[in-house]
Amino acid sequence: MTLMSSKNYSDLGSPEVHQRHAVMIEGGTVPRARVMDQTLIDRYLIDGLLTLQEHQAGEYLLSQAAKAGIFTKPLRYEAGAGEANPDSMASEPLMRYGRTLALVKKRYGRESQRLVEDVVINGLDVSRKKRLLVMLKKTLVLISDRRMAGGRNPMRHLRKD
Repeated sequence: MTLMSSKNYSDLGSPEVHQRHAVMIEGGTVPRARVMDQTLIDRYLIDGLLTLQEHQAGEYLLSQAAKAGIFTKPLRYEAGAGEANPDSMASEPLMRYGRTLALVKKRYGRESQRLVEDVVINGLDVSRKKRLLVMLKKTLVLISDRRMAGGRNPMRHLRKD
């Protein structure tokens, strides 16, 4: 049995979401709200503190961290919750994440490595600290050029730092 309704449905979010975040309304058969600043690096992009390239590098690092399993997962208590082959501590995604951070440490030092982790992963706001923001931007460009583009950028000699 199918019920017909003349109501217009939408997913425009609560007033609290609209107060806390930058929200874009997407049209379609069911209009919905999309939060544009879910993470700190999203807000930096909207505010013009990061370029699109730098933001994409931050999203790349965040994705690597999620795949590596560095974020906590809730315990599952139901029967059969144990995996037949649990992920090892040295999983391939964790190794990729570690190689990205090692690249940053090798080029710019431990401080830059900690900075990019603190800002991108933990949401530490450095927008009012110009020196740290410049360091973050350099680090994200390095990640973009060396990890996302498949290695060394053949046009890197043309870049003016």
